[in-house]
Formats: sequence, structure tokens, C-alpha cells
Amino acid sequence: MKAADLNIKISLNFKQIVDLVRQLSSAEKQQLSEVLRAEQNIDDIVIPEEHKQIVRERIKKYENSPDSYLSWNDIERKMTDRK
Repeated sequence: MKAADLNIKISLNFKQIVDLVRQLSSAEKQQLSEVLRAEQNIDDIVIPEEHKQIVRERIKKYENSPDSYLSWNDIERKMTDRK
């Protein structure tokens, strides 16, 4: 029997899973993160209403005074000039 053919079911609670994840190497945590992202359905992601409201307020501030803000290119240029 190959390792890939092996199916083991172990009942673990959330805290036990977190404890196991903490034992993983950085590379393994990255791989796990990629698996979890791939498994997540975009429709299951919930954005709290408070966060949505913050974004709406920031957009409104920008629309009322666009010259008060820098583009990402301007920010990068300023950061590069400081070096």
C-alpha cells in the first residue's frame, strides 16, 4: 500500500489542529495556507458590515478630495527617493 492510498480518520478538536499546525515548518505552513485558500469558496467569505462602511467612507473622502491622495506610483517613487 502506498502512502497516498492510506486513509486515516482521527477526531481532533480545533485547538488540537492548531497545536499540530504550530509544529509545521514555515514551508509546510505555506503549503497548508495554499490548500486552505484553494478549498475556500468565495461565496463563504463574509466581510463584516463595519469593514464595508470603512471602505465606503474612504471612497467618499477620496471622491470629495482626490488631490489630497497619492497614487501608488507616487508612493513608490517617494520611497525610492528616500534611499
